[in-house]
Amino acid sequence: ATIDDQTASKPTFEYEVAPAGFTVARLVAYIETGSQPQRAYQGQEKPDAPKVRLAFELLGKAHMTEYTANGETKTRTNVIRVDLPLFTSDKSNYSKLFKSMRAGDETIKHMAQLLGKPFLIKVTHGKSKDGTKTYANIKEDGVWNVGPAIHTDVITNETTVLPVPEATVPLQMLLWGNPSQEQWGSIFIDGSYTRTVDGVEVVQSKNFLQEECLAASNFAGSALQAMLGGASDVIEAMSKPAPA
Repeated sequence: ATIDDQTASKPTFEYEVAPAGFTVARLVAYIETGSQPQRAYQGQEKPDAPKVRLAFELLGKAHMTEYTANGETKTRTNVIRVDLPLFTSDKSNYSKLFKSMRAGDETIKHMAQLLGKPFLIKVTHGKSKDGTKTYANIKEDGVWNVGPAIHTDVITNETTVLPVPEATVPLQMLLWGNPSQEQWGSIFIDGSYTRTVDGVEVVQSKNFLQEECLAASNFAGSALQAMLGGASDVIEAMSKPAPA
């Protein structure tokens, strides 16, 4: 009871689609999870591909929601996550996004260098095929709406650097080819939840990012496996949050 008072009212959140329009943001996650299955294309199976997960915390006022927990007022923000095959050819979605984020800065050679950096993002809405669900996107008509946090006046052509609040969530990073214990700890998610599968309640871990890495088809022999060591070390490593 001293650990978790189950009689206390706890806030519950309903999923709300991030409002459409322009907002300032920061890149808060760059996570390489190794080779993962790809969706079939036109009925043809595709080979596993290196995968990267990105997360942008939207920090405009429209994306901040206040709530009360244990008598304390807190703020939560909208976060947009993007999963992409990590292909660096000119025509790949990843390269197009990276180019938009670099905005001509030749000193940026790797997207992880942009972790924590500010951006200006345009959020658009799309519908599911059956029209019942609305999704927030940062890509429209094949173009990524992510760029530097600046505003250029269309009349005077003067450019203003936009103020961007600091990130409110911990930064996450994992480099598949050059991991560290600190990186591994940064993607750890504590806890579990219960969901119903075929009428049966199943307890599932929230630590899906580390589990996805361990399930990668190229985990065996990888730098991540070498860093984590044997099975007992992996289990211990999965139970630890990021170092303070």
